[in-house]
Amino acid sequence: MDDYNNGYSNGNNEQNGNGYNPSSNQQEENTTYHYSYRNTNNENASNYYTPPQSEGAPQPIRDEEKKHKRANKEKTVQYDEFGNPVKPKKNKTVIAIVSIIIACVIVGVIGIAYAVSEDGSNAGAKETTTSSSSAQVEMQQQGDVATTDDQGNYTVAGIAEKCIDSCVGITVYSEASSYSDFYNYGYGSSNSQSGSTPQKSGEGSGIIMLEDNGKTYILTCAHVISDGSSFKVTLNDSTEYDAVMVGYDSQTDIGVLSINATGLSVAQFGDSASTVLGEQVVAIGCPGGLEFMNSVTSGYVSALDRPVSSSIGYDNECIQTDAAINPGNSGGALFNMQGQVIGVNSSKIAATDYEGIGFAVPSNTAIETANSLIKVGYVEGRAKVGITYTNIQNYSNSNSIISALERLGYENAVGTMVINEVSPTSDLANKDVREYDMIVAVNGETMTDTDVMTNILSDCKPGDTIKLTIARIENNQIDTFDVDCKLIESKGNN
Repeated sequence: MDDYNNGYSNGNNEQNGNGYNPSSNQQEENTTYHYSYRNTNNENASNYYTPPQSEGAPQPIRDEEKKHKRANKEKTVQYDEFGNPVKPKKNKTVIAIVSIIIACVIVGVIGIAYAVSEDGSNAGAKETTTSSSSAQVEMQQQGDVATTDDQGNYTVAGIAEKCIDSCVGITVYSEASSYSDFYNYGYGSSNSQSGSTPQKSGEGSGIIMLEDNGKTYILTCAHVISDGSSFKVTLNDSTEYDAVMVGYDSQTDIGVLSINATGLSVAQFGDSASTVLGEQVVAIGCPGGLEFMNSVTSGYVSALDRPVSSSIGYDNECIQTDAAINPGNSGGALFNMQGQVIGVNSSKIAATDYEGIGFAVPSNTAIETANSLIKVGYVEGRAKVGITYTNIQNYSNSNSIISALERLGYENAVGTMVINEVSPTSDLANKDVREYDMIVAVNGETMTDTDVMTNILSDCKPGDTIKLTIARIENNQIDTFDVDCKLIESKGNN
């Protein structure tokens, strides 16, 4: 790349101070012009330009010029009418200019002295003379953040200020899981150690819902606490309490803990049936666990009565919202802009192609379930078969069994329930039903999913009778038979 100079140079690269190149066709190269003015003896003559003299031209007479200059320097004295010399008048313009200069010098000295006295050093003088080096960005006073709007509703900041103390974090501790053997095919962990110290197994969110008889009750999700053996509740001010499980209901995904404390900030609950599509909501919880405890997010009600399957297959009608909900938010509150809990955040669609689709159990469902759990330890009026089970797909030989069932006419029986235990109170305890028998159909409907059973039970009451189709493996053969089962009241999650 070529370098370019901004200056202008003549032919021999010497810098020409005029910015003009004197070389031309009439002059020799490298000749520098000098410009000057001079006086002459002619009084009427003015300053004029004298061009450079060519070689051989006569030189001016320097001695005459010197005499003329000396003559001009001699002072002329004037006399008055009496012959006395007159004192020459002072030049007032010169005096005025000198006075102004002296005044400016005095003001400058005073300014420097003042700066030194203020800062105690010469640094103050530098600051007064170099304003750009001391320029600072001024911080503006921030106004108060509005907590309510013109209609009296809370803003998001208002919800956080009013409601955050009623939101808590939950830490879950669990024992090691048990082991199940199904025709020599294992399920679960065989590392269970009786009496071992519970290990931290999860974290979630909760809502202070009720104070009664010296206890405070914490509302949360069933899937947060269902596998726990002990619990801790952390308040917004970081105070910790040991908690006890009151009960949980996997069908509605609602659970309740209690702590020995009083005087805490109890949340207000609204009527979720009055929730309107498009209204603004605020979610408060612990996304990612207690590290991000009581994070506040905001959004809108995206849909109402969305069917969402619980962990045991029941469909619950939930509130859909686009407020950010992440793992750890489960059990946390969904507030309306009046500061009322209208939902318990429970789940979201977690996939790369989806964003902002979360679900909350409506407050009406949550409170009805929680009140029943607190009162009797279970949800009253529910019907159940009275068994525990494992889905067939959890076993390593499930594909071969499902294929065998298909040949018997039970197509796609992937929801088949493998019976682990029959409750002594179940009607099946008096029937020819035992461990590892499989329920492949209910009321003649093939178990293509476990929700086939749960949906039928949701329409039944204790005392109703259903027909179960049982499949049993004996001598490497699968036989099926039907059994009538009278339903009993569900007093828990079995």
